[in-house]
Amino acid sequence: MCGISGVIAFDRRLVAASIQAMNHAQSHRGPDDEGVWVQEGGHLMTDKGAEVIGFGHRRLSIIDISSAGHQPMTDTETGNWITFNGEIYNFRELRRALESSGCCFRTGTDTEVILKAYGVWGSGCVERLRGIFAFGLWDAGRKRLLLARDQLGVKPLYIWQKDGRLVFASEVRAVLSSGFMPARLDMDGLASYMAYGSVQEPFTLISGIRSLPAGYWMEWQAGVTRTQRYWRIPPPEGAALAEPEDMYACLSARLEDAVRCQLVSDVPTGAFLSGGIDSTAIAALMKKNAGSDVRTFSVVFPESAYDERKFSRLAARYMGTQHTEVELTGDRVIRCMDQAMNAFDQPSLDGLNTWFVSQAAREAGLTVALSGLGGDELFAGYEGFHKPLRAERYGRIIQAAPLWMRNLLSLPLLRLGTSEAVRKLGELLTTPRHPYFVTRRFFNEFQIRRLLCKDAMRSSNWETEALTPLETDQMSMSHALEVRVPLIDHKLVELIFSLPGRCRIVAGQPKPLLTLPLQDMLPDECVHRRKMGFELPFREWFAGSLHAQMQDAFCAETSEESTWPFDPSALKMLWRQFQEGRVNWSRVWGVFVLLRWLKRYGVKG
Repeated sequence: MCGISGVIAFDRRLVAASIQAMNHAQSHRGPDDEGVWVQEGGHLMTDKGAEVIGFGHRRLSIIDISSAGHQPMTDTETGNWITFNGEIYNFRELRRALESSGCCFRTGTDTEVILKAYGVWGSGCVERLRGIFAFGLWDAGRKRLLLARDQLGVKPLYIWQKDGRLVFASEVRAVLSSGFMPARLDMDGLASYMAYGSVQEPFTLISGIRSLPAGYWMEWQAGVTRTQRYWRIPPPEGAALAEPEDMYACLSARLEDAVRCQLVSDVPTGAFLSGGIDSTAIAALMKKNAGSDVRTFSVVFPESAYDERKFSRLAARYMGTQHTEVELTGDRVIRCMDQAMNAFDQPSLDGLNTWFVSQAAREAGLTVALSGLGGDELFAGYEGFHKPLRAERYGRIIQAAPLWMRNLLSLPLLRLGTSEAVRKLGELLTTPRHPYFVTRRFFNEFQIRRLLCKDAMRSSNWETEALTPLETDQMSMSHALEVRVPLIDHKLVELIFSLPGRCRIVAGQPKPLLTLPLQDMLPDECVHRRKMGFELPFREWFAGSLHAQMQDAFCAETSEESTWPFDPSALKMLWRQFQEGRVNWSRVWGVFVLLRWLKRYGVKG
């Protein structure tokens, strides 16, 4: 797991300086090694000079931790170069296939496997990769750059391009540090953040910087780009496995395979364990395949309403793992606030919990940790994934009414609704979006317009296919910890989506496609417990340890310039509504995080 970067421009010294700056900005991602490669020889010749290509790399050593894994790496037979972030779980199988085709290897790395695979299969090599990855590969013969990202977008890859120049990196702040673009706020990115509490891909908060979508590759040649989708979630088939016994046996085998292949590592590995279904399933499968030395970690709280230590301890004892707890208090959050907030590559509601548990895992000597991330989305866990089903039924009734009537009814609900449910009903009356997106909203359109100052309310035009959080990568990599996510292994996702949708919900059985295949491996107390979700006790902290900081951020006598893009009076109103119990803590925290991030990076309108 590493930090990658690259530049195509027309000044060798500028390219080299930009790569060095981006390496420095991503030093936290790779403390073990650093590399820079710069070369002239692209297709383009302009009055500014010849086209120059440069790659940068910060390395976190996990597979073949010797110096042989130094990047950027070249294939001496083809002259191709690569800078690669991630892990290819099937690299040994691919290596054997390539060796049978006559390829010779000089390292034991998965990086070299990608280089050789490209030499044999071209851009089609990406379709054969199983893992979490993002890379830039320079084809020396064709003078062509290939950028690629894994199927589910676990590893980030951000791109800026203009006037024949291109910059890419693992983080938005690294692209920004290249110096090629000003720190201007992107209104589409802002709109998506205000709607969902995190910036929705492909947007970012910096104008001109976009992410390469999950499951895509992009080619750049002589200033011309071509983007292609190489993987998508398959449509439901519904007839793949007719008998429940066959279905659960197949799922059990695929789940075990997803975890087993992600245990490949030459460094210490552990797992996050909350005692919920997802993390317990991962730890159980890890224990089965890794043996007796499995280490697990959880975050616990002194506030009993949020504390899950009863279940994480129960699960750890049941499976026999070496378990570590990290107690998180408001005082500790204050002490680490600046450090933790600086870890956000882009602002998000979530992330602090991952930052603290990743800190504990790294301090305990781990370099790799497995997480249950994605289990709720894939296996329909949260109530938030059941609500859209009900909303769809109501939506069909609502859509039968004339639009003028729905618009008329929605206004008082959106403006004056005293509860979240009432306001969301107002949105359902008029929105063209799927009910899922309405139930997951952070602020609705009326609330956003009320919060933002006038010059920040320029029109935006954005849509998103899915909510794709990257906070886990940001927060874990701030501690140079690689987090792997077996429940969104693309082979497992393909199997789940080949099954009838009705299989995901069984009365009285939480997450049946996960718990029934593994029922002999999971303690009943963890499967049938009340669903909590991982929520930090922000409401209590805002009234105690964090009160002064929050009060100052929302209520200090400030100018519009210091609170931009928010209206100062609207911020005070939001804080007052929170104190009166009319606004959830998440809205206050989300605005606070955004303000801190914009100030840190000097982002202007």
